[in-house]
Amino acid sequence: MPKKTRWIIDLDIEEVQEERRTHAVATLRRDGTSLEGTGTAHRHPHDLDLARVGDDLAAARALVELAGLLQTDAGQVLEKFGAARTPLPEG
Repeated sequence: MPKKTRWIIDLDIEEVQEERRTHAVATLRRDGTSLEGTGTAHRHPHDLDLARVGDDLAAARALVELAGLLQTDAGQVLEKFGAARTPLPEG
């Protein structure tokens, strides 16, 4: 029988209008620990005021950072148990 695991990621997005900046924090809580990725998007003064685009970019950057943290965490656990560390793909 397959084992199913569910993780919930909290994604908080805050726009600071006067700074033309959007900041996102992606938090994964599991096994009594948490990992947190952050991302920021800046709007150029000549860009259209499209809050959705800033939200999307900041959120994507936070999730990418969180993904990197998960890969690092998995590698550290493998090393702890004697497995050779596999280089992460670039990208």
